[in-house]
Parts: sequence; C-alpha cells; structure tokens
Amino acid sequence: MIKFSDKKIEDLKIEMNWKGNGSELDPIVINQAGPFPLTVKIYRSRLYYQIKNLTIEKLTCRNAHNISIENCIIKNLIISSCDNLTFLNNTILKLKIMFTKGSTFIDNKFAQIDKIKQNFYSTQVKPIGRQITTPLTCYTCCLLFLTISVFFSRTPTWFFGFIPLGVLAYLTYSNYIKIKRIRDRPDNIYINNVEV
Repeated sequence: MIKFSDKKIEDLKIEMNWKGNGSELDPIVINQAGPFPLTVKIYRSRLYYQIKNLTIEKLTCRNAHNISIENCIIKNLIISSCDNLTFLNNTILKLKIMFTKGSTFIDNKFAQIDKIKQNFYSTQVKPIGRQITTPLTCYTCCLLFLTISVFFSRTPTWFFGFIPLGVLAYLTYSNYIKIKRIRDRPDNIYINNVEV
C-alpha cells in the first residue's frame, strides 16, 4: 500500500521517478509501467495529480482535490470529501462517493455503484421521522441522556458530564462542517458513462 499527501510527496517523487511540480500547468504525473502498489490512498492534497494507464486494486481519495485519472482500471474506488476530480475513460468496478461535489466523470465504465444515502453527498434535510432512526441521532440521544444523568447525579464526579457533552458537540460540529463544505460547490457531472 502507498499513502501520500502534499507533505509526503517530495520523497515519493524521487523514489518513484514521478515528474511534475504539482502546479496546474505542471501536474505530478503518475503513469508507471513497472510494479505499482495495488492499494493507493491520496489524502489532504491540493496539488495537481495526473494518474494514467494503471491497474489499481483499491484507490481511496480523502479530502483530495485537483486529481485527474485517465485510462485506468480501478477495482475499488472510494471518494470522500473531495472536489475537482476528473475521471476520463476508466473502468471502475466498484464506486463509493461521500461528501463529494464538483467532480467530472466522462466515458467511464462502472460495474457497481454503491447506493449512498442522499445526505452523504447533498445538503438536503431528511424528514424528522427518518432523522430519528439514523445512528448519529441515536448516539446524540444517548450522549445527551448520559450528560443529564451525570450532572444531576449529586455525586462528587458530576463534572464528568462534560465528557459526553464534548463528544456531542464534536459530532454535531463535524457533521455541520462536512455539509457546509459542499453546500456551494457545483454538482458532479456525469457524461457518457455506462454500466457493465
């Protein structure tokens, strides 16, 4: 497995003999004909990458931007919290997209697309009846009950109620940030893709 981000790319460029400086006009080109790792993870990246003519067992893009993938065979593709990705003429056996907008899919062949819940990649609000049954809402109710119970327990350890309160605040804030991050981005574009 190979993992890389903008901070770790320089050493990897030398080791793998990749060309380009990562700018829009000179992207880092990954088109290795020799042995290439079967599992690749790109994360926290804003540099420009161009991946071509490879066979990849599993490719994960998490919080990555400005990546172009062309003429590749990808058995398992996971995209999370990304934008400005371009997929051109690839064969993708399994695709999963979460919190991603502003990407383009042109002339690709898909074998399976995981059906992601609508709230994972859009900002639409679900009806209250469906919100109550989500795991996050169940966790929220449990944490809130635990917090109230500890605060009113009249024991010397009442201040431990701040721990579930902090977890509750974190869960609420992280979900808000993910939705806010994709709210103003354009939708993904799909052109001439086929299912095989």
